[in-house]
Amino acid sequence: MRADRLLRIVFRLQGRGVVSAPTLARELEVSSRTIRRDMEALSSAGIPVYSVRGGTGGWALVQDYRTNLTGLSTAEALAMIVGHPRGLLSDLGLDDPGDELIMKLLAAIAPAAREQAEHARQRIHLDPDRYWEPTAGDPPPLLPGLLAAIWADKIIEVRYGSGRRVTRIEPYGLVRKGTRWYFVGRGGDLVRTYRVSRLHELITTEETFVRPGDFDLAAHWREARQAYAKRFGSFRIRLRLRGEALDRAGWAYARSKIIGEPDPEGWVDAEFDTEDWDGAVALVGALGGSEVVVVAPDELRDRVAAGARRFLELNP
Repeated sequence: MRADRLLRIVFRLQGRGVVSAPTLARELEVSSRTIRRDMEALSSAGIPVYSVRGGTGGWALVQDYRTNLTGLSTAEALAMIVGHPRGLLSDLGLDDPGDELIMKLLAAIAPAAREQAEHARQRIHLDPDRYWEPTAGDPPPLLPGLLAAIWADKIIEVRYGSGRRVTRIEPYGLVRKGTRWYFVGRGGDLVRTYRVSRLHELITTEETFVRPGDFDLAAHWREARQAYAKRFGSFRIRLRLRGEALDRAGWAYARSKIIGEPDPEGWVDAEFDTEDWDGAVALVGALGGSEVVVVAPDELRDRVAAGARRFLELNP
């Protein structure tokens, strides 16, 4: 489709500066003559493309046009880039552009905004997988101050958890998972994960620190989650679900879940790794309703049945 190709040309010119016609033709799988016609079409549409002569010449955009393409402000760009959950579209069976979308957005905004967007991308991460939390409470009161320190690469002094000792931390980034906020930082020689709601005192110093050049917040969080999961055992349960119980299974927390296809009566076979016995009991209780069948293990089915009988005794 020509409209799609024209848009791809504009993004390439924004991201690279000057691009030769043969390069564009090769990447877009058209002829150089087609590229020239496309440039004429862009110019006629009011998009300020121009040719650059010489051995390193090609086509380019007037630089001031960078901010006018989409009208994105820095805050809007941050919202789109930071809030882009990886794998969401692929989960829906659609083509997921992955990093290509982010690179297009970065190319479509002004240089100053682009720098801030990349700055934020390394300091704020949203994890689309969530724990079982039906409602969100108020955000932690120290969250804005913590974000300001992270943004400015400033060392913080905190009291954390039940301890009274003040700890100095180099805060690298914020992560939101479900309704909870965490932050990753270096305390001493270790890079650790802290829950923001457990901060009882926060002092932002005037001392700055240098972030490791190879530190990537999203990659670190993914690796930390995998390491955390390995420290716990595995407790797998098999259920048959239908109706509202099946709907709740989509957001109920488990280390892993496999949900099959419905049979003609709407029942679905599902398998969950709930880490331990208590997690299994809590999961079945969270699914609720009358359309949950515990297939295995037997002791879980007996526990759920006993609990149901006790409930009926107390609520005749």
